[in-house]
Amino acid sequence: MERKKRNKIRQSTVDQLVKERQSVTIEAICQLSQRLDPQGKGIKKAGILGNEEAYAYYRQYRASQRSPSRRTVHQPVTAVHRLPTDPHRDLKQVRRRYLRERKADLVERLLFVEQAYIESQQQLARLQFETVEMQIMRKHTQTKDEIDG
Repeated sequence: MERKKRNKIRQSTVDQLVKERQSVTIEAICQLSQRLDPQGKGIKKAGILGNEEAYAYYRQYRASQRSPSRRTVHQPVTAVHRLPTDPHRDLKQVRRRYLRERKADLVERLLFVEQAYIESQQQLARLQFETVEMQIMRKHTQTKDEIDG
């Protein structure tokens, strides 16, 4: 019997808040239920959160409905990352700029820099091999000219 009475008080409290166009929050339910309860006990926060039926009824009318349209959705920035070219740039200013960036943007930038570094290392290796080949060919040509000469 007591349980039905509590459920009735919870529902009537939520209905009263909705009727009065007030925000339906757990705190508002607790305060108003004390005024509506003839014994003055009201409903405690745990009584709403711990009861599936009461919590479902509260969620149906709660003030803060979490919907994707209300949240700020961060779109991926399609900024073209440039690699720095000035070795004497102000590192303090660069650090401040990076600290203002979102983590996801920093991750994208780091991946871009890592990829650019790998490509530059591969290009450096190719150039070194080409240089060695050219030196060998030049040496081979010089020895051939000395023999023919």
